[in-house]
Amino acid sequence: MRKATDYARERRVWGTPIGAHQGLAHPLAACQIEIELARLMTQKAAWLIDRGRDAEAGLAANSAKYAAAEAAAHAVDQAVQTHGGAGLSQEYGVGALLVASRLSRIAPVSREMILSFVAQHDLKLPRSY
Repeated sequence: MRKATDYARERRVWGTPIGAHQGLAHPLAACQIEIELARLMTQKAAWLIDRGRDAEAGLAANSAKYAAAEAAAHAVDQAVQTHGGAGLSQEYGVGALLVASRLSRIAPVSREMILSFVAQHDLKLPRSY
């Protein structure tokens, strides 16, 4: 987010920072909200663990991991878009984050395993794997 927002403030087209346009500012703002939601869910999981509420903490920790991975992927995608043609150049270092952000969706626990856990333990659906 820092790389994307710094670039959006500094890059000017026809004298105006590109971040002044809603088409760029709103997707970046949405990514920031996703990051903050993931941070809050992580704090909730830690709070539950600290209080010995392990059953609830499992759901919160899985939700936090899922939310963080999705937020990272969306933020990196938006950072590449914000940089436009330079988004994949080595100069800005944004393209290199694509692999790391995708990896967070599958390791150490995949999105599908998290969704299965939530479906089984929170929604009380039958085990799906």
